[in-house]
Amino acid sequence: MEMKQLEAFVAVVQYNSFSKAADMIYLSQPTISAHISSLENEIGAQLLIRSTKAVYPTQTGKELFHRAKSILALRDEAISSVSRIDREMIGEISILASTVPAQFLLPEIITAFQKQYPRIVFHIHQADSQQVVEGLLGYKYDFGIVGTSVNSRCLLTVPFYHDTLVLITPKSMPVNKGAMYRDLPAFLRQQPFVMRGDGSGTRVEMEQLLHKQGISVQNLNIVAYFHDTQSILSAVSQGMGISFVSKVAAAAYEKTGQIKVYDLGQQAFARQFHLVFKKEVVLSPVQRVFVAYLENYFTGNITVYSEQRDCR
Repeated sequence: MEMKQLEAFVAVVQYNSFSKAADMIYLSQPTISAHISSLENEIGAQLLIRSTKAVYPTQTGKELFHRAKSILALRDEAISSVSRIDREMIGEISILASTVPAQFLLPEIITAFQKQYPRIVFHIHQADSQQVVEGLLGYKYDFGIVGTSVNSRCLLTVPFYHDTLVLITPKSMPVNKGAMYRDLPAFLRQQPFVMRGDGSGTRVEMEQLLHKQGISVQNLNIVAYFHDTQSILSAVSQGMGISFVSKVAAAAYEKTGQIKVYDLGQQAFARQFHLVFKKEVVLSPVQRVFVAYLENYFTGNITVYSEQRDCR
Protein backbone atom coordinates (compact mmCIF):
# COMPACT_ATOMS: atom_id res chain seq x y z
CA MET A 1 0.00 0.00 0.00
CA GLU A 2 1.48 3.32 -1.10
CA MET A 3 0.77 6.91 -0.08
CA LYS A 4 -0.21 7.84 -3.64
CA GLN A 5 -2.87 5.14 -3.58
CA LEU A 6 -4.29 6.50 -0.33
CA GLU A 7 -4.17 10.09 -1.59
CA ALA A 8 -6.07 9.09 -4.71
CA PHE A 9 -8.65 7.13 -2.73
CA VAL A 10 -9.25 9.91 -0.19
CA ALA A 11 -9.61 12.50 -2.96
CA VAL A 12 -12.15 10.40 -4.88
CA VAL A 13 -14.26 9.91 -1.75
CA GLN A 14 -14.10 13.58 -0.79
CA TYR A 15 -15.09 14.84 -4.22
CA ASN A 16 -17.33 11.91 -5.25
CA SER A 17 -15.61 11.98 -8.62
CA PHE A 18 -12.54 10.55 -10.34
CA SER A 19 -12.15 13.60 -12.58
CA LYS A 20 -12.42 16.14 -9.74
CA ALA A 21 -10.00 14.11 -7.66
CA ALA A 22 -7.54 14.07 -10.55
CA ASP A 23 -7.73 17.86 -10.86
CA MET A 24 -7.26 18.43 -7.13
CA ILE A 25 -4.17 16.26 -6.68
CA TYR A 26 -2.70 16.93 -10.12
CA LEU A 27 -2.84 13.42 -11.54
CA SER A 28 -4.48 12.12 -14.69
CA GLN A 29 -7.80 10.33 -14.38
CA PRO A 30 -6.35 7.03 -15.68
CA THR A 31 -3.65 7.27 -12.99
CA ILE A 32 -6.31 7.82 -10.31
CA SER A 33 -8.26 4.80 -11.59
CA ALA A 34 -5.10 2.67 -11.61
CA HIS A 35 -4.30 3.64 -8.02
CA ILE A 36 -7.82 2.73 -6.89
CA SER A 37 -7.79 -0.58 -8.76
CA SER A 38 -4.43 -1.60 -7.32
CA LEU A 39 -5.61 -0.62 -3.84
CA GLU A 40 -8.78 -2.71 -4.19
CA ASN A 41 -6.72 -5.66 -5.45
CA GLU A 42 -4.30 -5.35 -2.56
CA ILE A 43 -7.07 -5.16 0.05
CA GLY A 44 -9.19 -7.77 -1.69
CA ALA A 45 -12.44 -5.82 -1.48
CA GLN A 46 -14.42 -3.25 -3.46
CA LEU A 47 -13.87 0.23 -2.03
CA LEU A 48 -16.01 2.40 -4.29
CA ILE A 49 -19.44 2.20 -5.86
CA ARG A 50 -19.37 3.83 -9.27
CA SER A 51 -22.73 5.22 -10.46
CA THR A 52 -23.54 7.34 -13.50
CA LYS A 53 -23.70 10.50 -11.38
CA ALA A 54 -21.16 10.08 -8.57
CA VAL A 55 -18.82 7.76 -6.71
CA TYR A 56 -19.53 6.53 -3.18
CA PRO A 57 -17.54 4.41 -0.70
CA THR A 58 -18.63 0.90 0.23
CA GLN A 59 -18.69 -0.02 3.91
CA THR A 60 -15.11 -1.26 3.57
CA GLY A 61 -14.31 1.99 1.78
CA LYS A 62 -15.75 4.02 4.65
CA GLU A 63 -13.60 2.18 7.15
CA LEU A 64 -10.48 2.64 5.05
CA PHE A 65 -11.25 6.32 4.44
CA HIS A 66 -10.94 7.26 8.11
CA ARG A 67 -7.72 5.31 8.52
CA ALA A 68 -6.29 6.67 5.27
CA LYS A 69 -6.92 10.28 6.35
CA SER A 70 -5.21 9.59 9.66
CA ILE A 71 -2.20 8.01 7.92
CA LEU A 72 -1.86 10.97 5.55
CA ALA A 73 -2.23 13.41 8.44
CA LEU A 74 0.53 11.68 10.39
CA ARG A 75 2.76 11.72 7.32
CA ASP A 76 2.17 15.46 6.87
CA GLU A 77 2.85 16.09 10.53
CA ALA A 78 6.14 14.22 10.34
CA ILE A 79 7.23 16.16 7.26
CA SER A 80 6.13 19.46 8.78
CA SER A 81 8.04 18.88 12.01
CA VAL A 82 11.38 18.51 10.24
CA SER A 83 11.12 20.62 7.10
CA ARG A 84 8.82 23.65 7.53
CA ILE A 85 8.28 26.56 9.80
CA ASP A 86 4.63 27.33 10.44
CA ARG A 87 4.39 30.35 8.14
CA GLU A 88 5.44 28.20 5.20
CA MET A 89 2.70 25.64 5.75
CA ILE A 90 0.71 24.87 2.62
CA GLY A 91 -2.68 23.24 2.56
CA GLU A 92 -6.43 23.52 2.39
CA ILE A 93 -9.17 23.49 5.02
CA SER A 94 -12.84 22.87 4.27
CA ILE A 95 -15.51 24.10 6.66
CA LEU A 96 -19.27 23.57 6.57
CA ALA A 97 -20.75 26.31 8.76
CA SER A 98 -24.19 27.47 9.75
CA THR A 99 -25.32 30.91 8.62
CA VAL A 100 -24.08 33.20 11.38
CA PRO A 101 -20.51 31.86 11.64
CA ALA A 102 -20.24 31.54 7.84
CA GLN A 103 -21.37 35.12 7.20
CA PHE A 104 -20.25 37.03 10.28
CA LEU A 105 -17.46 35.18 12.12
CA LEU A 106 -15.34 33.25 9.62
CA PRO A 107 -14.54 36.19 7.30
CA GLU A 108 -12.92 38.01 10.23
CA ILE A 109 -11.18 34.93 11.61
CA ILE A 110 -9.80 33.73 8.28
CA THR A 111 -8.59 37.20 7.27
CA ALA A 112 -6.57 37.44 10.48
CA PHE A 113 -5.39 33.83 10.21
CA GLN A 114 -4.06 34.25 6.67
CA LYS A 115 -1.88 37.18 7.71
CA GLN A 116 0.15 34.56 9.58
CA TYR A 117 -0.45 31.60 7.27
CA PRO A 118 -0.97 33.04 3.78
CA ARG A 119 -0.55 29.72 1.95
CA ILE A 120 -3.44 27.93 3.63
CA VAL A 121 -6.59 28.13 1.51
CA PHE A 122 -10.12 27.80 2.91
CA HIS A 123 -13.23 26.34 1.32
CA ILE A 124 -16.28 27.65 3.18
CA HIS A 125 -19.70 26.12 2.60
CA GLN A 126 -22.92 27.27 4.24
CA ALA A 127 -25.85 25.22 5.52
CA ASP A 128 -28.19 25.27 8.50
CA SER A 129 -27.06 23.65 11.74
CA GLN A 130 -28.84 20.37 11.09
CA GLN A 131 -27.33 20.08 7.62
CA VAL A 132 -23.88 20.87 9.00
CA VAL A 133 -24.02 17.82 11.25
CA GLU A 134 -25.30 15.62 8.43
CA GLY A 135 -22.63 16.93 6.06
CA LEU A 136 -19.81 16.46 8.54
CA LEU A 137 -20.75 12.83 9.00
CA GLY A 138 -19.98 12.45 5.30
CA TYR A 139 -16.57 12.83 3.75
CA LYS A 140 -16.20 16.29 2.24
CA TYR A 141 -15.49 18.62 5.17
CA ASP A 142 -12.74 18.92 7.75
CA PHE A 143 -14.74 20.95 10.26
CA GLY A 144 -18.25 22.09 10.98
CA ILE A 145 -19.34 25.19 12.90
CA VAL A 146 -22.81 25.38 14.45
CA GLY A 147 -24.74 27.47 16.96
CA THR A 148 -26.18 24.51 18.84
CA SER A 149 -24.64 21.61 20.74
CA VAL A 150 -24.44 18.34 18.84
CA ASN A 151 -25.40 14.97 20.24
CA SER A 152 -23.41 12.42 18.26
CA ARG A 153 -20.99 9.76 19.45
CA CYS A 154 -19.08 10.20 16.18
CA LEU A 155 -18.48 13.94 16.59
CA LEU A 156 -16.60 16.09 19.05
CA THR A 157 -18.00 19.57 19.69
CA VAL A 158 -16.09 22.30 21.47
CA PRO A 159 -17.39 25.84 22.15
CA PHE A 160 -15.29 28.76 20.94
CA TYR A 161 -17.52 31.88 20.82
CA HIS A 162 -20.17 33.18 23.21
CA ASP A 163 -23.13 35.00 21.68
CA THR A 164 -26.63 36.19 22.60
CA LEU A 165 -29.78 36.87 20.68
CA VAL A 166 -30.87 40.49 20.44
CA LEU A 167 -34.16 42.02 19.42
CA ILE A 168 -34.00 44.04 16.20
CA THR A 169 -36.56 46.51 14.86
CA PRO A 170 -36.74 48.80 11.82
CA LYS A 171 -34.98 52.11 12.29
CA SER A 172 -38.25 53.97 11.71
CA MET A 173 -40.28 52.00 14.30
CA PRO A 174 -41.04 54.04 17.44
CA VAL A 175 -40.36 51.92 20.52
CA ASN A 176 -41.08 52.81 24.13
CA LYS A 177 -38.12 50.97 25.62
CA GLY A 178 -39.38 51.13 29.18
CA ALA A 179 -42.76 49.65 28.28
CA MET A 180 -41.15 47.04 26.03
CA TYR A 181 -38.76 45.81 28.71
CA ARG A 182 -41.55 45.74 31.32
CA ASP A 183 -43.83 43.59 29.15
CA LEU A 184 -41.82 42.00 26.38
CA PRO A 185 -44.45 39.32 25.60
CA ALA A 186 -47.10 41.96 24.87
CA PHE A 187 -44.69 43.88 22.64
CA LEU A 188 -43.78 40.76 20.66
CA ARG A 189 -47.42 39.79 20.10
CA GLN A 190 -48.33 43.25 18.79
CA GLN A 191 -45.66 43.54 16.08
CA PRO A 192 -45.24 41.85 12.67
CA PHE A 193 -42.58 39.23 13.17
CA VAL A 194 -39.94 37.93 10.75
CA MET A 195 -39.18 34.30 11.63
CA ARG A 196 -36.13 32.15 10.91
CA GLY A 197 -36.78 28.94 8.96
CA ASP A 198 -36.63 25.46 10.43
CA GLY A 199 -33.33 23.67 10.91
CA SER A 200 -31.19 26.56 12.08
CA GLY A 201 -29.58 27.02 15.47
CA THR A 202 -30.98 30.55 15.59
CA ARG A 203 -34.52 29.21 15.17
CA VAL A 204 -34.00 26.78 18.06
CA GLU A 205 -32.61 29.52 20.30
CA MET A 206 -35.39 31.89 19.23
CA GLU A 207 -38.08 29.42 20.22
CA GLN A 208 -36.37 28.81 23.57
CA LEU A 209 -36.22 32.56 24.22
CA LEU A 210 -39.92 32.88 23.37
CA HIS A 211 -40.70 29.96 25.65
CA LYS A 212 -38.96 31.79 28.51
CA GLN A 213 -41.36 34.66 27.87
CA GLY A 214 -44.38 32.35 27.86
CA ILE A 215 -44.93 32.76 24.12
CA SER A 216 -45.26 30.11 21.43
CA VAL A 217 -44.59 30.67 17.75
CA GLN A 218 -48.34 30.44 17.19
CA ASN A 219 -48.83 33.56 19.34
CA LEU A 220 -46.79 35.71 16.97
CA ASN A 221 -47.93 37.68 13.96
CA ILE A 222 -45.46 36.06 11.57
CA VAL A 223 -45.31 37.82 8.21
CA ALA A 224 -42.42 35.94 6.60
CA TYR A 225 -39.95 33.08 7.07
CA PHE A 226 -36.35 33.41 5.91
CA HIS A 227 -33.66 30.73 5.91
CA ASP A 228 -30.64 32.93 6.55
CA THR A 229 -29.78 35.74 8.94
CA GLN A 230 -28.72 38.17 6.24
CA SER A 231 -32.21 38.08 4.72
CA ILE A 232 -33.83 38.67 8.11
CA LEU A 233 -31.59 41.68 8.73
CA SER A 234 -32.43 43.06 5.30
CA ALA A 235 -36.17 42.46 5.79
CA VAL A 236 -36.19 44.22 9.16
CA SER A 237 -34.14 47.11 7.81
CA GLN A 238 -36.79 47.54 5.09
CA GLY A 239 -39.53 47.79 7.71
CA MET A 240 -41.08 44.34 7.31
CA GLY A 241 -41.20 43.62 11.03
CA ILE A 242 -39.16 42.74 14.10
CA SER A 243 -37.07 39.66 14.86
CA PHE A 244 -34.34 38.10 16.98
CA VAL A 245 -30.86 37.59 15.53
CA SER A 246 -27.36 36.91 16.74
CA LYS A 247 -25.71 39.92 18.37
CA VAL A 248 -22.60 39.51 16.23
CA ALA A 249 -24.77 39.48 13.08
CA ALA A 250 -26.69 42.60 14.07
CA ALA A 251 -23.56 44.67 14.76
CA ALA A 252 -22.82 45.79 11.20
CA TYR A 253 -26.44 46.78 10.47
CA GLU A 254 -26.65 48.67 13.76
CA LYS A 255 -23.38 50.48 13.07
CA THR A 256 -24.66 51.78 9.73
CA GLY A 257 -27.98 52.83 11.26
CA GLN A 258 -30.14 50.43 9.27
CA ILE A 259 -31.82 48.84 12.31
CA LYS A 260 -32.27 49.38 16.03
CA VAL A 261 -30.90 46.75 18.39
CA TYR A 262 -32.17 46.00 21.88
CA ASP A 263 -30.10 43.90 24.24
CA LEU A 264 -32.50 42.00 26.48
CA GLY A 265 -29.97 41.37 29.23
CA GLN A 266 -31.03 38.50 31.48
CA GLN A 267 -34.14 37.96 29.36
CA ALA A 268 -31.97 37.13 26.36
CA PHE A 269 -30.88 33.64 25.37
CA ALA A 270 -27.12 33.06 25.45
CA ARG A 271 -25.52 30.46 23.22
CA GLN A 272 -22.17 29.11 22.12
CA PHE A 273 -20.85 28.51 18.65
CA HIS A 274 -19.16 25.13 18.42
CA LEU A 275 -16.35 23.77 16.30
CA VAL A 276 -17.28 20.23 15.28
CA PHE A 277 -15.09 17.47 13.90
CA LYS A 278 -14.91 13.69 13.84
CA LYS A 279 -13.50 12.01 16.92
CA GLU A 280 -11.57 9.28 15.16
CA VAL A 281 -9.78 11.44 12.58
CA VAL A 282 -6.19 12.53 13.21
CA LEU A 283 -5.86 16.23 12.46
CA SER A 284 -3.28 17.21 9.87
CA PRO A 285 -0.66 19.85 10.74
CA VAL A 286 -2.61 22.49 8.81
CA GLN A 287 -5.82 21.58 10.64
CA ARG A 288 -4.06 21.64 14.00
CA VAL A 289 -2.64 25.08 13.29
CA PHE A 290 -6.14 26.38 12.56
CA VAL A 291 -7.65 24.83 15.70
CA ALA A 292 -4.83 26.25 17.82
CA TYR A 293 -5.35 29.67 16.26
CA LEU A 294 -9.09 29.56 16.85
CA GLU A 295 -8.39 28.45 20.40
CA ASN A 296 -6.71 31.76 21.12
CA TYR A 297 -8.74 34.07 18.88
CA PHE A 298 -11.73 34.54 21.18
CA THR A 299 -11.90 32.92 24.59
CA GLY A 300 -9.12 30.36 24.53
CA ASN A 301 -11.32 27.44 25.57
CA ILE A 302 -10.85 24.97 22.72
CA THR A 303 -8.83 21.88 23.53
CA VAL A 304 -7.77 19.61 20.71
CA TYR A 305 -9.17 16.18 21.44
CA SER A 306 -6.88 13.44 22.65
CA GLU A 307 -9.37 10.56 22.95
CA GLN A 308 -10.36 8.56 19.88
CA ARG A 309 -13.45 6.40 19.82
CA ASP A 310 -14.86 4.03 17.28
CA CYS A 311 -18.26 5.35 16.19
CA ARG A 312 -19.04 3.08 13.30
